[in-house]
Amino acid sequence: MPQYASPRARAVYGFDAPGIMLGLLFGGAAGVWSGCLITVLAPGIASPFWRYTGSVAALVGAVPLFFGLLMVLYAFVGKLRTRDHIIHLCGLCGDETVLDVGTGAGLLLVGAAKRTPRGRVIGIDVWSAKDLSNNSSAATMRNATVEAVADRVDVQTGDARALPFPDASFDRAVSLLCLHNIEPKLDQARACHEIARVLKPGGRVVIGDYVPTHAYAAAFKDAGLTIIQSKPAFGVALSLMWILVAEKAIGLPKPT
Repeated sequence: MPQYASPRARAVYGFDAPGIMLGLLFGGAAGVWSGCLITVLAPGIASPFWRYTGSVAALVGAVPLFFGLLMVLYAFVGKLRTRDHIIHLCGLCGDETVLDVGTGAGLLLVGAAKRTPRGRVIGIDVWSAKDLSNNSSAATMRNATVEAVADRVDVQTGDARALPFPDASFDRAVSLLCLHNIEPKLDQARACHEIARVLKPGGRVVIGDYVPTHAYAAAFKDAGLTIIQSKPAFGVALSLMWILVAEKAIGLPKPT
């Protein structure tokens, strides 16, 4: 039965890597503030060395502050633009079964569900708090309820390296800012092979990550998929972002 939330309720998709974001913001701001303070006081100290030191400290602090602000901009604007772009690249018709790997707060889960009124979307995650603020299945289902798609989604706990689904279960697979978190890095290729395994012949996978997706592309190619694109999408995300699109050929043998 569909669930309905208060009209004032809003979906909250959280901040990615909140610890890193706060570290960049506060560390960078402290560096800029300290550098500016030293520069202002330098004439009183009557030493060119301190003026130079203050300028360098401010410039060094500006770098992490800039990237921290990019993460904030992504959280409020870029991630919604990225979500829409990824869902568009999926080429959905409305009746597909979609897998969201590393669903987090359900950003792609909800986006895909809205585009598949006759389909089904399943999201899996290990719910790591360091990767996303307030990361939990309950928060994800709350967002699905707020967005009025709770009756078309399912949320499960699962590891991308060992997906708990039979071969050829999904028409589409999506993932955003997930695969880079998998350690060791060799297991990232294992996750790509798992995604290829559960994808139906003729299916498509779209991956977005803040690191270059070329290694994922190599893993998907090794699994037999055709790579459509693997390129930056900075203008879409307003931050660091690469997007990969790959397709599984019809009649492709099961990956080994």
